[in-house]
Amino acid sequence: MKKTLIAGLFALTTAASGVALAMPGMHGDMGKHHERHMERIATELELTAEQQEQLRAVHEEQFEKMKALHEEKKERVDAILTEEQREKMQQMREEKREKMKKHMEQRKERKGDKRDDSSAADAS
Repeated sequence: MKKTLIAGLFALTTAASGVALAMPGMHGDMGKHHERHMERIATELELTAEQQEQLRAVHEEQFEKMKALHEEKKERVDAILTEEQREKMQQMREEKREKMKKHMEQRKERKGDKRDDSSAADAS
């Protein structure tokens, strides 16, 4: 039962973190990805500058709500777990973060390789 609860909470935490990372205000590749997405939407939907700003405001508001919800959940989970379990949960989070970071780096390298291949094919 405890293992199932911990695994479920870990999965929920990971999913919420992924959503939070994809929102505006974040740094790194996910922030760049979000910005490209927003630009594509603006182009595809032919949004006015005012609409773009309104859309960004909605996204930012949702990000802040998700962040607050995530923090509240973490506090509630921490209140349930023992100190040892909290430490183990933190270790699991860090391992998952490192695994995701490694995965994203590999993905970025593969995309770079594909671009190099297509550039070479275009030059032929």
